[in-house]
Amino acid sequence: MDPTVNPILNQDPHQMSWAELKEYISAISVQMKETDRQIKETNRQMKETDRQMKETDRKMKETDRQMKATDRKIKALNDQFISQTGHILEGLTKRSALRALQKAGFRVKQSFKEMTGSNSELGLNMEIDLLYADTTEAVAVEVKTNCTKAKINHFLKQMRNFKLLYPRFADLDVYVAVAALNYTKEAEAYAREKGLIVIHVSDDVFTIDPIDREKLKRF
Repeated sequence: MDPTVNPILNQDPHQMSWAELKEYISAISVQMKETDRQIKETNRQMKETDRQMKETDRKMKETDRQMKATDRKIKALNDQFISQTGHILEGLTKRSALRALQKAGFRVKQSFKEMTGSNSELGLNMEIDLLYADTTEAVAVEVKTNCTKAKINHFLKQMRNFKLLYPRFADLDVYVAVAALNYTKEAEAYAREKGLIVIHVSDDVFTIDPIDREKLKRF
């Protein structure tokens, strides 16, 4: 039995004297007040729990917002790093790749960097990282920090529209090359298979894989 409950509440009111009945009514009143207090306390605890849950939810949303903001900053920094690395690599490649191509027997003398071509009517546009040319032939070079098979396929797909977007080179034999700091094993073999000139970039040393002109891709 609950020690806070008055024993008189367990008696039959019909068998009580007037004094006991008054005590019984008083005990019921006390018990009802206690029950009301407990209900209010329970409600208070539930509201506090709800408040804590809402606060936890708010904190989780804030944490999620901060994580997303951090992810955006990291992505922006990564994109900036990749962009800057690409520009630096293109700058390092420009002169050295020209000498390497000339040494390999290509009749190229002029060099062009970041050439943009577009045709609004056809909805076509592309950019060539580096282009080396003369009056009879040219070499378009895609410069990559990390070269993959997917990037090679993207480059070759763009090159299909090269002479349409760069009509000044329409009468030239245009070869394609990729110059990269790193190649995946698959990419290097795939580039040779597709007839690309494979240039390896290491610090200021530029080397070209052995070339068979008959097997080179040309546009």
